[in-house]
Amino acid sequence: MKPRSQKTQGKSHGKPQGKFNKGPGKVAHNQKPYFKKKNQQKGKDDKPNKPEIRNMKRQEKASQEKAEREKVRAERDAQIKAYKKKRLEKTKAISKRTQKGQPLMKDRMQLLLKQIEEMKGR
Repeated sequence: MKPRSQKTQGKSHGKPQGKFNKGPGKVAHNQKPYFKKKNQQKGKDDKPNKPEIRNMKRQEKASQEKAEREKVRAERDAQIKAYKKKRLEKTKAISKRTQKGQPLMKDRMQLLLKQIEEMKGR
């Protein structure tokens, strides 16, 4: 058998060996893992974690949207109520009749006059 040259004698072929060329997760021989902190409970602070923050933001957004919907609904209900009241007045004025069944022109003329005044005001 041939003797090896001094360059390769005692060294393996492959990755270079050294203090910093260890693979991921490997601990150097002189270091010992420190397990005490791993087993201790972390002190909980009063600040909420990310899922709680997300839920709080969702709840705030939902409450704002709900308030907005209620506001829109109230405005719409007020408009509908005003329209129904106006419609009822108009219907009453048009449907009035005399004892013989003839329509009362006095109320119809007042209704037409009110419409004309509203159109001029716009």
